[in-house]
Amino acid sequence: MSPPRGTGQPMRMEADPAGWCRCCGRAVADRRGVQAGGRLFGMTRRFVSVWLCRWPTDQWRRRNKVETMSGPLALTLAGQGGIRLYAVDALATADGLRPGMLLADARALSPDLIAMPANPAADRAALARLAIWAQRYTPQAATDGTDGLILDITGCTHLLGGEERLLTDLADRLGRAGLTCRLAVGDTGAAAWGWARHRSATAGPVLPTGTRSWVSLLSLPLAALRLDEGVCKDLARVGLRSVGDLQRQPRAPLAARFGTGPLRRLDRMLGVAADPVVPEMATPGWQVHRAFADPIMTRDAIETALLMLLRDLSIRLEAAGRGVRRLRLTCLRTDTTAQNISIGTARPVRDPQGLLNLFRERFDKIDPGFGIEMMELTATGTDSFTGEQAGLAVGGGDAFAVMGLLDRLVNRLGEDQVGHPLPRDTHRPEQVMELVREVEGKTDTGTLCSPTLRKLPACRTAADATTPTSPWPKPQPTRPLPARPRTWAMEGPRPLLLLHPPEPVQVGSGLSWRGHYLPIDWLEGPERIRPDWWRARIGPTRDYYRAQLADGRRLWLFRTVDDRGAWYLHGLCA
Repeated sequence: MSPPRGTGQPMRMEADPAGWCRCCGRAVADRRGVQAGGRLFGMTRRFVSVWLCRWPTDQWRRRNKVETMSGPLALTLAGQGGIRLYAVDALATADGLRPGMLLADARALSPDLIAMPANPAADRAALARLAIWAQRYTPQAATDGTDGLILDITGCTHLLGGEERLLTDLADRLGRAGLTCRLAVGDTGAAAWGWARHRSATAGPVLPTGTRSWVSLLSLPLAALRLDEGVCKDLARVGLRSVGDLQRQPRAPLAARFGTGPLRRLDRMLGVAADPVVPEMATPGWQVHRAFADPIMTRDAIETALLMLLRDLSIRLEAAGRGVRRLRLTCLRTDTTAQNISIGTARPVRDPQGLLNLFRERFDKIDPGFGIEMMELTATGTDSFTGEQAGLAVGGGDAFAVMGLLDRLVNRLGEDQVGHPLPRDTHRPEQVMELVREVEGKTDTGTLCSPTLRKLPACRTAADATTPTSPWPKPQPTRPLPARPRTWAMEGPRPLLLLHPPEPVQVGSGLSWRGHYLPIDWLEGPERIRPDWWRARIGPTRDYYRAQLADGRRLWLFRTVDDRGAWYLHGLCA
């Protein structure tokens, strides 16, 4: 390069912090810039871009279990001017169809076209599940647009024997699942994305590391930068049709005319600017997994693999002095789908056999399909573990047996269906008890979860409908009451079974209930039960009676003390 006039020194190309020459705007292979965008702790970062070329149509076939079709397939959505094509398969593309066409025009080009409604929401959800499945290769896996995945495989390739073998294994698994894909590996996610979608048919999927990949990347069209179609057309009008054409231009005039978007995209592709990947699901701290050389399908094989995972997790928890409260088992099938089952415990546990017994209660929810190729066990909730000897603990071995029974009932029936009754301060017979769940302990965040009270639904009958329910008086702060034992205080005998809600009856010389006349031998009462005077009045006062029928059955009735004087059957005595 000739020196500028008036000086005897040659011109020196100075690079700005972004790695570009300050004098002419051309890229400079600044070592610091490349390392900042393409290295992590001295290790070259590598990304895999998975382009699912026919994702909507492939997913429609998988969802509807259709393998072969008699004609080309197109998915449609309502658009401007009528119904338009949303996605097409390979046969429809060969007939000249493309997304965005009107359905009427598409049928004119391809009379045998099979048009089905598209479901973008289901496709997005399936793509998110596929990203979680792809975490078998790296924890850093995420969706990339509506038809792709991005995987940060930095430091993971040696587990499968290198990048080439990783790509081969990934392509084979996606192909067996019926998905059409195209893969690429690069130093940045943007470079891998552009190379997967716009490289020539003869080029390989793996880009070299560092600036050696620039020669290949600069030959790509501008669409490889993920620019809008309008921006690409504006750049083409001034003669810029490839990434290399854009890279050779001064940056300041480009930014002034077309904005900074094309330059930022270029920096991310070449590794000058960072291009991070946000994983679809963060990897939990307490997780173990096991991959199988051959898919497993039998219940015995699943139990054996789960027991090994529980033992591995128990060793890690024992070293940290913790026990599990919540466990999730994820089974990754050969068709790229995942199935999850979860269990919970009332106290911290790390007994592999006991946890396996809890999982057995839910094994019927697992459908192995054509086989399970990988299992993951994740402790979503842990707590500090304090060892106790069953014989010396309060209650002895019976206390531990009760806790085990409680765990089995909760996992079989559900958390909302199991609890213990707790008395309430009220006069209403149907409200004297509430169902309380077990109190959850500390979680991994170190905070103590407050107890959750699951109350039984309040019984509001037709007899209570005439009384307003507005709160009166307003609750006022009061001093805490002295502690006293909470027991049911009953003035008279109570029935064994309460009807919910109380059923209306007619009482005269006999009892009319559910269309049947029942003669009454004797009637004893009344026992007056008033509404709670310290709360807002809900319903009128009730007078309760004990009645014995001619056949010996005993009933518990009440009559409302109001203008109506209605009778209700509230309980059945033993």
